[in-house]
Amino acid sequence: PPTSTCRRHRVVGDQRDQHAAPHAPIVVTPEDDLAPLRRRSQRRLTAVDDLPAPAPFTGVSAVCSATDPTGGRCLTPATRHAHDEIIRAFGPPGPGAPIRTAGCWDEHAWNPTSDHPQGRACDYFPAAAGTHPQGQEHQNGWRLATWLRTHAAALKVEYLIWQGRIWSPDTPDIDGGWGRAYTGGGIYDADDATGGHYDHIHVSIRT
Repeated sequence: PPTSTCRRHRVVGDQRDQHAAPHAPIVVTPEDDLAPLRRRSQRRLTAVDDLPAPAPFTGVSAVCSATDPTGGRCLTPATRHAHDEIIRAFGPPGPGAPIRTAGCWDEHAWNPTSDHPQGRACDYFPAAAGTHPQGQEHQNGWRLATWLRTHAAALKVEYLIWQGRIWSPDTPDIDGGWGRAYTGGGIYDADDATGGHYDHIHVSIRT
């Protein structure tokens, strides 16, 4: 499996508008000030209406008892359901696909409290692991993150991490961005492509 400067992952596949008045003076905005504007623009421009809505999970999901199709030990039934619905909407992972690679169960020995060894989390890479997605691959990542957020209730999403931000249904967006800043929790390097979740969307599912 591919590696990054952060950790090794088990994977499957190949790796509010303001309008200026006429003749308004041009204002050069510092680069740091553009980041919140770009995040708002990204959220506004990422459409998922063309994608199928997932079937809601209605079963019992208490233990890691379902098969992990990405090659791991097991998944909870709700996590397996979420993964299957993601694949139904975006297609199987592979070269040129919206999701290049995917990995769910993992031992995560460096972080045993992670949701991965509990079978409650999956990672989806729109580009090669350890890189920052660009162009269409970056847009593919936002499409998946937005689709998961849109259908969080049906899929029992507990939280999402993507592009240095973390979002959950229980917390509002802050700092003008998507969710709030992700710090790595003292375990991951939030500036690293993988540690900061710039190269993949992490989704954790409720029990």
